[in-house]
Amino acid sequence: MKNKVIGILMVLGVISSCKNGEKKDTNSESNNNARIEFTDDKGNKISKEELANSTGTYNYEVYGIGEVSELAKSLHNQARIFGQNGDYQNAIQKLEQANKEAPNWAYPLYDLAYTYLLQDDYENALKYYQLTDKIAPNGFYTSKIALHTLEREKAGDLKQGLYKSYLSLEWIDNQAEKKEMIKLLVDNFPSFAPAWKDYSSLLENEERLSAIEKGLEQNPDIQTKGSLLINKALVISENGELQNASKILTQIIFDSNSTFGNVEMAKFVLNDVLKK
Repeated sequence: MKNKVIGILMVLGVISSCKNGEKKDTNSESNNNARIEFTDDKGNKISKEELANSTGTYNYEVYGIGEVSELAKSLHNQARIFGQNGDYQNAIQKLEQANKEAPNWAYPLYDLAYTYLLQDDYENALKYYQLTDKIAPNGFYTSKIALHTLEREKAGDLKQGLYKSYLSLEWIDNQAEKKEMIKLLVDNFPSFAPAWKDYSSLLENEERLSAIEKGLEQNPDIQTKGSLLINKALVISENGELQNASKILTQIIFDSNSTFGNVEMAKFVLNDVLKK
């Protein structure tokens, strides 16, 4: 899957979606659970130094602890092709093979979870999101949101299928329709913090801040919490509360529970706040 790093004006999920996007944040350092490789639109690898002096659209892939063999990458790519064509059984087979070849690489596990989710197999989806979280405890794309939501669905706290429905919003190109669907999620599932995160992005100033606070009140997963706090820091910094914004961002950066993506985005936003 090719993902996009969301820039300072679009801090909705920090690292999310399966679409390509502009490279706003040029920090490509890894932690103990992930190594990020950037490539241009022709597939050529781009170094951190080259990114720092470049503009344009780049893809990136995340790899786990240690090197990932070319065979594992090939199996993963084959699985994606099968999945895109709706051949989930062959996709699962290739992903299982990729996992066996590279057991410390979270990607095959993450995609196995998503593949099972697409088939409404919530038990296996939860199982593989749990395995993803074990391999990447500091988060792997939207793994923290998925795991937290599916656990709540299993416990009966949220309607089964909510997370799958939530993911489908990503593919709605009509913005008016997307806004309507997000509003419906907030109205029908007010305890679902990711919906408040997305809804807040549709608002401005005090209304936006109010929606962010409502999301923070819903015991959000650590990834959503970080995104909401980063967005809060952005809003209050725009209102001149630079010290409070810096404090929020610093707490995210030094919180050992923060996700890899939220830490990197908080650093990026903090750097911008400190320039004001």
